[in-house]
Amino acid sequence: MRCPKCNHKLVMGAKFCHQCGAELPPEIVEKTVNWYYDPVFVLLAIFLALAVFGLPLLWKSPRFEVWHKVVVSILTVIYTAVILWFTYYLIFVIFIPYYRELGTVLDSAT
Repeated sequence: MRCPKCNHKLVMGAKFCHQCGAELPPEIVEKTVNWYYDPVFVLLAIFLALAVFGLPLLWKSPRFEVWHKVVVSILTVIYTAVILWFTYYLIFVIFIPYYRELGTVLDSAT
């Protein structure tokens, strides 16, 4: 992107031109924000890959309002807790007793 006043190349995320000091219109400022602050990318990163480790990306993103950040943070903490509970349940309630029983059956067969 370029400054509409002096045509100088803009730095990513700049709100003012570093050459002439002109304030940039909101539509230009929004276009100069890094791609990884895009709301779709942030939400996919949080809910498909990073869980609570993606919250700094959410809170640094200028494209979310504060109340959106709070709601998504709460949902992310709940989502992470559910994943942790499901992992615990799978390992300690299903897999470990199954393999203990399997070991007992195999020991009694020999």
